[in-house]
Amino acid sequence: MGQCRRAKKHAIELIEGTLVEHYSKLWSYGEEIRRSNPRSIMRMDGLKQGWRGSCRRVINPDGCFLKVLCTGELITAIGRDANNHIFSIAWAVVCVENKENWKWFLENLKDDLGMDNGFGIALMSDQHKGLLEVVKEILPSVEHRQCARHVVANFSKRFPGVMYEKMFWKEGKMCDAIENGLSESFNNVIRDARKKPIITILEEIRLYVMERQFHLSMKGGSWPDFEPCPSITSLLNQLKKAQRYWKVLPTGLNQFETRNLAESYVIDLEKKTCSCRVWQLNGYGCVHSVATISYLNKDVGSYVDPMFFGAFYRNAYKYPLRGMNGCNMWPSTSFIPPLPPLKRKMPGRPKVNKRKDPGEKTTRHTVSKVGKKILSSVCKQVGHNKATCPKVEKPKKLKVKRKRSTIKGCNEEEGSGSKTTVGGKQKQSEGGNEEEGSGSKTTVARKRKQSERIIKKKLAKRVEGKNGEGNSGDNPMNIE
Repeated sequence: MGQCRRAKKHAIELIEGTLVEHYSKLWSYGEEIRRSNPRSIMRMDGLKQGWRGSCRRVINPDGCFLKVLCTGELITAIGRDANNHIFSIAWAVVCVENKENWKWFLENLKDDLGMDNGFGIALMSDQHKGLLEVVKEILPSVEHRQCARHVVANFSKRFPGVMYEKMFWKEGKMCDAIENGLSESFNNVIRDARKKPIITILEEIRLYVMERQFHLSMKGGSWPDFEPCPSITSLLNQLKKAQRYWKVLPTGLNQFETRNLAESYVIDLEKKTCSCRVWQLNGYGCVHSVATISYLNKDVGSYVDPMFFGAFYRNAYKYPLRGMNGCNMWPSTSFIPPLPPLKRKMPGRPKVNKRKDPGEKTTRHTVSKVGKKILSSVCKQVGHNKATCPKVEKPKKLKVKRKRSTIKGCNEEEGSGSKTTVGGKQKQSEGGNEEEGSGSKTTVARKRKQSERIIKKKLAKRVEGKNGEGNSGDNPMNIE
């Protein structure tokens, strides 16, 4: 661990407290929860700590890894309310996500919610092997769905190709809830809280859920009791726009057939069923049922399942979470203070962000500037920016002349010839004079003489530095 990380860890411990101090207060924290929220459940078994409240019909259990101070994993159960909003049911901190801990979590959840064998409940998970076995054992009658994103990831390993993936999603349109997005959204909200000690993370989750439940309960206080909630009404309005493409034909008492070119489905209004199975899955209807009900000039909202009514919505938020006192007022207990679990050394560098599947596509969030008017910050005119503004004085570019000749060498002795390169051609000069017929002989001769003078001066300074005195000879090129 580097110096900066050690300093950050020490600063967090000074503010939040050490991990040992947090675990030693868990018994008192549980007693305070029981005192302030009588209908909530707080249980601690070994290294498992959890808290749960009330719930609704659809449950999404999920697990996420906790980093930094609280070494362990947070497992949650997330549901939906009558307005199709996220409803937090239960959360717990365990040492590791395995079959034993999932069994402990689901057994407590089953007892608290009275789920019996799970009949009438839909549960969706991300194909964790331990969770799959535990659900079969504890809730044998539950409708256990698998997250479609995880299913298609495993499906692509055996049948690669975009064509097979498109076929899978085309079949999956019959299901109303096909992805475990509720748990993913909840994990994203508590992303920063997961890096803190155990009591701090439990408190931040409690405060978030408490505030959210209060605002949602106030939001639905004026909704009618026996009418669909606004989110369901919005979905029905979308179906009403699409139902104009379907033709309805009566076939019997409360039985109809809807057609759209080669497609046709059978509707039974008495049983509230459609052969496409969407109405049976979502509870509020499909485009075929909406077209049939509109054909009879009846209210579409009267055929929605009562679980989406305003009365059921308020019933879900009937018992909100209550406030708690600070740790200085928590009741003391005679139980032995627990110790934090041992750290599990995982291979590789710890990851903070969500673990993405190899088949999951990563898209860049970019904003297009098509149709946007560009305004210069200098002249405040439209059509150009600061870089191309005519009122901005641009710096003048320095022009550098390239040498047209390169002197390769000079002979210092009198009467010797020297070679000079001019325009890529080599010419011979004797006695310091250029051959006749050269177009730039004057310029070349001047540069040659200048180079000879520079070389002579350098040699004279070098000799002067060696002897310690100036060169008294007539010819400075005479080094001897």
